[in-house]
This record gives sequence, structure tokens and C-alpha cells, in this order.
Amino acid sequence: MRREWALAWALGCSQDPAVAVTDGAVGDAQDAPSGPTVQCPAPLGAPRERAPPRPSGHPLDDALRLNHLQAKATHNSYHLRSRFAVPEWDYAHAPLTTQLESQGVRGIELDPHWNVDCGRFEVYHVLRFDEETTCRLFTECLEEVRRWSDAHPGHHPLFIQLEPKDGDATTEARLLALEREALSVFPRALVLTPDEVRGTSQTLREAVLSRGWPTLGAARGRVLFYLNDSGAPRAAYTRGGTSLDGRLFFAEASSVEAPYAAVLILNGQVRERDAITAAVRQGFLVRTFAETSLAAGRGGDRTGLESALSGGAHIVSTDFAAPEAPGGYVVEIPGGTPSRCNPVSAPSGCTSLAVEDPSRLGR
Repeated sequence: MRREWALAWALGCSQDPAVAVTDGAVGDAQDAPSGPTVQCPAPLGAPRERAPPRPSGHPLDDALRLNHLQAKATHNSYHLRSRFAVPEWDYAHAPLTTQLESQGVRGIELDPHWNVDCGRFEVYHVLRFDEETTCRLFTECLEEVRRWSDAHPGHHPLFIQLEPKDGDATTEARLLALEREALSVFPRALVLTPDEVRGTSQTLREAVLSRGWPTLGAARGRVLFYLNDSGAPRAAYTRGGTSLDGRLFFAEASSVEAPYAAVLILNGQVRERDAITAAVRQGFLVRTFAETSLAAGRGGDRTGLESALSGGAHIVSTDFAAPEAPGGYVVEIPGGTPSRCNPVSAPSGCTSLAVEDPSRLGR
């Protein structure tokens, strides 16, 4: 677990109004600015439908599958620098459209928080202390992704990681409310769901191990949501770790033996490299970090990045989608356009342009 997560828990969840960081970066919580405010939005509407897709022209769409690629993602993709001098929060991302359009990002992470007054989800990091965000409402963030996707329907599937920040209070009903908000932006036809992958198999895990993931041709122009949680929210959403039948989102699997196992989050890209490679070879989708720490990335240390890439993680998440200074550290997928063939799982004959060709993204 990164220190920032422990710090976020301490600042965001402590009942003590005088929680402080030892270096004095954060003082009395009662004196902290409250962060951006949001007017309660209009009720959820029906999502825009999209015309039936035309063939994208990618030459291997019937042969390559979703788990044959490797893509760049961003960590806390909405995040802007905190007003507080906390080193772990000292990073900023461009708006989601910029990430998708010009930074080669194909995976994003959003942290939904329930606004009890509005009955809607907001996206930010830590209440009161680290709320700066490029898109405050969950649906606002998704609308930005949807607009880019509509304009570029030939993209390979976009990965959307959701880390609910309501802790143990996140019930099944609350997660179903999150589903409803997602479906108000993306109709189910544009979402790659656990049921679609499971098909006629008894469990999702069985389908992944035997039949595998859908082809890129069947998945282009769509999104795949997955929950990043290992506690009560996951237990509620997976019905006690038994299944994702009927659900919209995949869930971070507790192990490769879980019946709902399809997506794994293994963030120890160096320590867990062998586990990452083994899971990729079995057919699971794996997400990991590119940097061993924010400071390591800022110092140009590529150890974590090289391990994540060579280990075969499909979704390589970074705080450095663009360099902070000319010539500075930045994550790129080597030879990607912007993604590439997975070095562990892709079949021979795969090319980056077959995964995603910039000239074939439009209508």
C-alpha cells in the first residue's frame, strides 16, 4: 500500500478534528478549506445511443483479443495538485480529453464519493484536504470520456478503474447507484460486462481460462469498468465473493482462484513481477503501477516501469503521462501507437497498429 493511501485514510476518515501531518503540511482540519462546491445536478437521463459500428479496418480484429494488448493508464486521473504541501499529492493530470487525445492514455482511474445531499457521486481524492479535480461529478468525468469515444470509435477498449471512497458504508445499493450513473452516460451496449465475457460458462474465471476475452473487433469503441476494492464494497458487489452475474463492473479479484476472477490489481510491479506474468499467461487482465513511488518517478527511476512493461501487465498506471519538464521522466508504451502487443500474451504476427491504428480511429 502506498503511503499516500494511508495518509488519505488518516486525513479523510479520522474522527479527530485536529489530525495533522508530522511535517506540518496540514494543520487543524477545521481551518481547512472545504474545496469546490457542486450544485445538485439534474436527474439522470437516458444515455445517447450510438449508431451501429462500422468495421474499423484493423487487420487482426478477429484474431487479437483484449488480453493481447498493453496500454498506458493514469493514477487518480482527475487529480490536480493539492493546496497542502503533502509530497504524495504533488502531481497533476491534464483533463481526461487531453490524456486520451494527445498523451496516449487508454485507462483512467476515478474515485467516486457519495454526496448524500444530492444523491449523486462526486470524484476527488480526499475530502477537504485533496479535492482539486478536473471533473467534479462522476457523470461529468464519464461524459468527457464518452465524447472522445464517440469521436474515435475505432479505439481499443478503454479501461475505467473505480475506487469507491465510502469505505465500509459502501453497500450493494450504493454500488448499484454507481452503476445507474455509469449507464446514464454509457448504454450497456458500449460497456464490456462480466456477463458478456462469462457467456455460457459456469463462472467468469472458467470463461477467462477456457474461452478467453472478446476479440478486439467485438470490443472496439467500448469501455470496461472494474472496481478497485478489497473490502466490504467488493464483498457486497460480488455477493460474498461468489459471482458478478448481472453486474456492470468487473471487480478486483482476491485471487486467481476466485470464481469471479478476471481482473487483478497487482501493484508491486517489482516484488510481484512473477505473479503478474503468471496471471497474464493464464488469461487474466492485470493492472499495476509504473512507478515504485512518486519520488522515484520524479527522480527518473525506471525500475518499476521496466518491470511492469516486461512482466506483461495490461494496464500500466502512472502519475507521469506527460513529462513535468522537457526531457523529464514520462511513461510511454515502447513502440505503442499508443498501445502495443503484450510482450507476454500476444500471439506472433501482432503489431501495435493492429491493436490500435491512429488513422483508423474515426468514423
